[in-house]
Amino acid sequence: MSGRLERRYARWLRCYPPGPRRAEMLGTLLECAPPERTRPTVREAAGLVRHGLRARLGRPASTAVVVLATLVSLACGLLGAAAAARVGWAFAPALPAGDSLGATVFPGLRVWGGGDAEPFVPSADGETTEYGYADYWVNNFGGTRDVRAYAEGARDRLAAAGWEIRGDVFYEEDVASDTPIRTAEFWATRDGLVLSYTGTHWGNRASYDSDGAASFTLSRSAPAWLAVAAVAGGLLGAPAGWLLTGWASRRTMGRQFRTATAAALGWMAVLLTSFSVLIGGLWSWQPDRPGDEPFWLALRALTGEVGWVIAGLGLAALGAARLRVLIPVAAVLIGAAGWQSAAAAASCTPSGPPAVLPAADVAYSRLARVYVAQDATPEQRNLAEAAMGRVWGTRGWSFHYDPTDGQYRYAYCDGGRLAGDSGMRVPYFWEIELSSPGVFPALEAEVGGMPGVVAVRHGVPYQ
Repeated sequence: MSGRLERRYARWLRCYPPGPRRAEMLGTLLECAPPERTRPTVREAAGLVRHGLRARLGRPASTAVVVLATLVSLACGLLGAAAAARVGWAFAPALPAGDSLGATVFPGLRVWGGGDAEPFVPSADGETTEYGYADYWVNNFGGTRDVRAYAEGARDRLAAAGWEIRGDVFYEEDVASDTPIRTAEFWATRDGLVLSYTGTHWGNRASYDSDGAASFTLSRSAPAWLAVAAVAGGLLGAPAGWLLTGWASRRTMGRQFRTATAAALGWMAVLLTSFSVLIGGLWSWQPDRPGDEPFWLALRALTGEVGWVIAGLGLAALGAARLRVLIPVAAVLIGAAGWQSAAAAASCTPSGPPAVLPAADVAYSRLARVYVAQDATPEQRNLAEAAMGRVWGTRGWSFHYDPTDGQYRYAYCDGGRLAGDSGMRVPYFWEIELSSPGVFPALEAEVGGMPGVVAVRHGVPYQ
């Protein structure tokens, strides 16, 4: 009898849970094998995998454990694919500098914006996720106010530069309102990039307000190799889910309370995974985006706070099967929470606007703060707010003047406490949400140096 055949049978028998049954089955298989055989047949291998994986679940009379194990495997496969995709997106190429692209779309004009962006960002309303992008724009002038004609010219220039135009220019107008609005839009793609052009013109606007802009956003499409990484992560996660379910099932046999607890937690994890994937993929889907893959948006939903909740439910289910598994994990989590609380307790004594943060710390920040002197007049504040509104990439802002609110802690002490009454003497500030990190230079150029404004700073998003 070939030693090679024995080793190959032994490898397939690892599908069974550890125990004496492996040795018994190995002996039986070797006795029944013809002398000339050197490898298991396909039918034998498939049977060993099928029956071995079922044996790992225990409870031979139960169908429910098979259903739960299958769903847990699918959930773990999705989590594995999501984790692999998140790592893969971290290696996605940066967005190009865009100087030549801006000159192609807006020849001879001062182009604002640009820069890089994270692969995914929260949407403007904060309820969904969308592909991260860099904003480019020019303030309206005579030519761009004819939004349809200028959009058609930009489309033709991009096509001549090798971009694939997706559909025709879509023009829409609403002239019945007090501030008539006209828009023209189109999409284009090239070399893994997605460009969305929008020309906007509002009529009857006050002289201190913006009447729109000609703009485009630049974002990434999923690299081809990312699907391979996601599939690999899914193929690793799915069998891990089956094995963990089997481990918990065998250790709770004969213990009704532990069985019910572990099963309930497992079902909760499965349902939360399914719900997150559906919501993340369908609710965040951008159907007009060329080549948009709702699959990536769905996976992204599993890598945030929801993913940690699902992982926590899974750990709790394993802990219900064997408490000594849960205790060290809980100790680590509690210790980490305590460390974060201690780190957040640091205080400072600010005397003015914070220092400029290192560029690496704010490379992807979409948060800015405009600091204004406490003795600035209402008119100066109003003019500063009007200037913020003229910057195309500002999404909204809020004004803060109470040193006891949480925003002061982040604006001046990186989340720490302001010592004594130091907060009573520092400038007030606006917190401004930017559409993309590259909007900040335009905000600084528009608002910095205005009467009453003492500083414009990039901020680190709240943790």
